[in-house]
Amino acid sequence: MQLHGFAAGPYNTNTYVLAHEGEAFVVDPGMHSHRQVEKALAETSASLVAVVLTHGHIDHTRDAGSLAAQYDVPVHIHPEDAFMLAGGDGISQRSQVLFDAAHMTPVRDLRDLHDGQDLTLAGVELKVRHAPGHSPGSCLLVHEQFAFTGDVIFQGSIGRTDFAGSDPAQMDATLRGPVWELDDSLQLFPGHGAGTSMRAERATNPFLLQLGM
Repeated sequence: MQLHGFAAGPYNTNTYVLAHEGEAFVVDPGMHSHRQVEKALAETSASLVAVVLTHGHIDHTRDAGSLAAQYDVPVHIHPEDAFMLAGGDGISQRSQVLFDAAHMTPVRDLRDLHDGQDLTLAGVELKVRHAPGHSPGSCLLVHEQFAFTGDVIFQGSIGRTDFAGSDPAQMDATLRGPVWELDDSLQLFPGHGAGTSMRAERATNPFLLQLGM
């Protein structure tokens, strides 16, 4: 198993390419991530089989449609965030201009993620945990060794809850539920910034510490 991660687009969104046994999937392809995804696929001699989105905000989804069209693969997203793939809906007009949302490639083959789903891609098993708060359809993608956390939890912080569609109460429930339930041994690969571990976040993240659990 080989994991490539890099920042892409105006908000330095983390894009991940996970390759295993000749196949690969990409998580959260940010704007202008195309070339680096292609490079990762070439370096691992892997064929792309899917695009997976932790949530629908355009900084995480901008190149999803174009990659899916180029490689003829499906895009997986929670249905509550799927509407954002239509021209960057759900974000400010300023961000739509910044990300050239009007020219996003439409997704032809859209697959739903749902809570508790066992998702196997490129021979890698992931458990989907619905984790709303930052967005209605935010999800954690949990492997036995790591988790892709999107904009739910970061090193020392959590995702913003002041956007349209965000919900502080839901975020609190997510932190008390799906996030808190993550095993300490897991490495966390967030949507922005450096990677971390659940053990470190449980011990030091102020938003988890304030839960008093």
